[in-house]
Amino acid sequence: MPDDVFWVVVIPAKPLATAKSRLSDAAGGLRPQLAVAMLLDTVEAALRARGVVAVLVVTDDETIAAATSELGAVVVPDEPGEGLNGAFRHGIEAATARHPGAGVALLMGDLPAMRTIELEAALFVSASTPGVTAVADRDGVGTTMLASVAPPQLEPSFGTESFARHRALGARALEHGALDGLRCDVDDVEGLTASLLLGLGTRTAALLRR
Repeated sequence: MPDDVFWVVVIPAKPLATAKSRLSDAAGGLRPQLAVAMLLDTVEAALRARGVVAVLVVTDDETIAAATSELGAVVVPDEPGEGLNGAFRHGIEAATARHPGAGVALLMGDLPAMRTIELEAALFVSASTPGVTAVADRDGVGTTMLASVAPPQLEPSFGTESFARHRALGARALEHGALDGLRCDVDDVEGLTASLLLGLGTRTAALLRR
């Protein structure tokens, strides 16, 4: 990581009442706990990354706020209440206000197999790349991370088929040979299985053993 580049990682988190609904059949009554475990594993890996000065979690869920604060993340209330991209935009504003001059990385919160070294590698490339960089999910369709050392250039357009939209908005595809965990978001059973094969964070692994 270039010595003069520091990062704020912004992670939005939906209320547990609706989080990870597509995992309801597989997780049953443990669905909310699974959503929290995956988020905490993601937040912890991000907090450990060299060059990351803060992790901001944008949420209105009290359980999530308490758990992520205990880890060391900064909780930002989701005041706009305008969904995922609204939460990201609000997080960008909060990040730049708290840490002017830092780069901002928008990160999905369901990456339980992401290793700190993967995030560090992605941020290193982003720090050396003009404009915005985007990391595709394992299918090459969605986006798991959008980053820029110039936060005003970030235009979050997450959701279905977001990687093509981010590319159309000018983001450069971040190509790296060892980002499997960073690319493996968990929206369904297939994503959870893929993460399991890569190696899960401690909280998600412990919950699945139950």
